[in-house]
Amino acid sequence: MAEAKSEILPFAADALHTSALAASHDAAFIEGGADYYGLRQVVMEIGRACLTPGSRVVDLRCDLATLMPLMHEHEDLCKFVVLSHTEEQSRTCFDLLRTRVRLGFVDAAQLDLRDRFPEVSARMLLALGALTELSASRRLEVAESMRRRLERSGAAIVMEQVGSEGDEGAQFLLDPVNRRKRRIWSAAEWESLFLKTGFSTVTRIWSDGGRMAWMLKK
Repeated sequence: MAEAKSEILPFAADALHTSALAASHDAAFIEGGADYYGLRQVVMEIGRACLTPGSRVVDLRCDLATLMPLMHEHEDLCKFVVLSHTEEQSRTCFDLLRTRVRLGFVDAAQLDLRDRFPEVSARMLLALGALTELSASRRLEVAESMRRRLERSGAAIVMEQVGSEGDEGAQFLLDPVNRRKRRIWSAAEWESLFLKTGFSTVTRIWSDGGRMAWMLKK
């Protein structure tokens, strides 16, 4: 039986609708500051290990702080698909990626994972905070789609907030859609979800205490 391990340390551009809205250039890097440095380094190392010429990288929630170093290193050989879950985030991402989109290095689109999943294969999937606002059943569906669309020898990187084990000391987030409190899952609950959906390897790669990141492989 697969176990979670710990190591803390091509599709066409016209297949997606690209928004040409602009936003502040500096706003692109607000999310994810110095505390993201360790995560960025791990993502870079995983990218160097699994990406090959012609690979596709899909970012499910446009985390530019983590994505841009990876893109700078691999954009001449790889295709990047960058998805935003809100119109505001779409503006921010497009402002920085406009030239790359027009040159065909990047496909950018607005897509809400609560409604659908991008039906394209990927050598590398980034889901940094992308599952937070989903219901438990939808998290399962999205994780299953991630496994199905991830190529062999590829890697999915998931980062989420983690709470305490058990009900005692449970932490909650306010769901921005229905205004209800949602309990923050423990690391073990996230790992159970990933293993349930069929990932054979679930490896802890980064943590800052309140958040944790995993590398998932088929």
